[in-house]
Amino acid sequence: MSAYRRCEPDEESLVPAAQRPLGEACDALHLALLTLESQDAEENPERTAAQARSFLAEAVNALNRARVFVPGVFSHTPSVIAASEAEPVVELARLHQIATRLLWYNHRLLPARMQGPLQPEDEAQLATLVRALGRTARAARALRHAWIAAAAILAVLLPLGPFAVGLGLVSCFALVWLLQAVSALRGSPALPERV
Repeated sequence: MSAYRRCEPDEESLVPAAQRPLGEACDALHLALLTLESQDAEENPERTAAQARSFLAEAVNALNRARVFVPGVFSHTPSVIAASEAEPVVELARLHQIATRLLWYNHRLLPARMQGPLQPEDEAQLATLVRALGRTARAARALRHAWIAAAAILAVLLPLGPFAVGLGLVSCFALVWLLQAVSALRGSPALPERV
């Protein structure tokens, strides 16, 4: 009779073997979520559910293959994916919950998508966009508290009579119109052309 020796594989050898199925599962889960959140989900829910179900079946198969190498992988059985609800809207919600749960429970194991450095023209476009958004954010912050200034002006003008209040309102409307005209003339900065 032969003697068998149990060898525990080291953690470093397990991770590379599981990378391919984990990558496939990650892609399939993201495709399922994109399908469920697409415009077609409202127009044709049965077709969307069938597509999402096939992506989820791929993801579950890949996660089950990865589970051989990494026991901590969370997955479902294929029968959970194959089961369906009678109402299409409820079925879409169920599939969305399954996909989200699989992503959430396996997020530390799924491969991260690393973004490479941006090209110089993309950096220039991004900088222009951030500057434009910064101006908009400052204007929004100022308008958020504009009611305080309007209340203070109204409190000062009320004792002076209705003519002063009317004059104050007309001047406020003129100021708002002037600010809009200046911003329209200034326009948004043009984004640099892609090379």
